[in-house]
Amino acid sequence: MTTVRNLKNLGAKLKAIREWLGYTQEEMAEAVGKEGVSRRSRVHEWEKGLREPDLTCLLAYARLVSISTDDLLDDAVELQLQQQVKHTNY
Repeated sequence: MTTVRNLKNLGAKLKAIREWLGYTQEEMAEAVGKEGVSRRSRVHEWEKGLREPDLTCLLAYARLVSISTDDLLDDAVELQLQQQVKHTNY
């Protein structure tokens, strides 16, 4: 049995994560460990569903927002990005 993942849905999730974090595409590429000249275009391709990120990048995305890679990859799961609480030292 072959499972075909909808890359457009994955791309929409990746874009939502990046925007929620307030990162540019270049900042996101750096955050997930992509190096090189084409890092911004690589994130763009992921978000548009033109390419699929490697497992290391998917894991980095998931860790940045504390979700499982299962939730990230499952088209049936809607992302629930919760507001992060910022702690201040008094």
